Amino acid sequence: MSTADVALLGAGKMGAASVERWVGAGRTVTVWNRTPARAEALAGPQVRVTADVTQAVTGVPVVVSMLTDGAALRTVLIDGGAIDAMDADATLVDLSTVDVASSQAIAAKAAERGVRYVRGGVSGTAAVIRGGAAGLLLSGPADALEAARPILSDITEHQTVVGEAEESRVVKLATNMLLAGTMELLAEAIVLAEASGVPRETMLGALDSTVISSRFVTYKGAALRSRDYTATFRTADMAKDVTLALGQAQAVGVHTPIMQAVQDQLGATCEAGWADDDFLAVTRLVQTRSGQPVDGA
Repeated sequence: MSTADVALLGAGKMGAASVERWVGAGRTVTVWNRTPARAEALAGPQVRVTADVTQAVTGVPVVVSMLTDGAALRTVLIDGGAIDAMDADATLVDLSTVDVASSQAIAAKAAERGVRYVRGGVSGTAAVIRGGAAGLLLSGPADALEAARPILSDITEHQTVVGEAEESRVVKLATNMLLAGTMELLAEAIVLAEASGVPRETMLGALDSTVISSRFVTYKGAALRSRDYTATFRTADMAKDVTLALGQAQAVGVHTPIMQAVQDQLGATCEAGWADDDFLAVTRLVQTRSGQPVDGA
């Protein structure tokens, strides 16, 4: 039997930052990752690493998963036997950005096993998680949310419950739609300004004093000023999330012409070689297609 307070399935940047928060709060953590080296990098006095996902979750009261997509979620939690290996009174918290259908499949399997299930999404980067300032969008039954609260509060106190089932999936996808659309418009506005002879620093400074100002515009504005395309959210990942959002829109009959255009822009940005750069890289695509000097070229 494990003596860990929490198990983490998925040791990417966001998962690694969460482990740091738990360790800082005095928790003991078991970590599993499909690529063992990432998990092993987190090993320490309070962090046990295992290559067996069923061992990772056995005897642990709260299991948190942060996986790539819906297919990975199903493969690990259902096909890989993770849910079957959890204690019947344990709580599963999934913080992956996935489609509603995959989450519903996990919910059905968890109910079959008698495992409580919290769906969630993280708003913020790994650095924001480390600072305790991330936002969590959560949904699930009240008893599941209550059981997960201590572990989630170690990550951040900024938690918003939006429903009892798959609502957090929808809210996260809708939020990322807004992020993608805002970034595309910000890129177009900056390239328009520069092509017209207005330095981007002047344009961005003006935006911060207008009604369009926001934490997102200011944050991305800082990266635009420094021409820093280091990924806090990869273009490929944003393209994936927009595809999921469009799939959900189609499922409920919502017309999304602007987001379909943004999806095309993200896809073209990936094809141009900037898939692993921050999704700020749509700026480079606008520059390229406008015949303007390209940042970093």
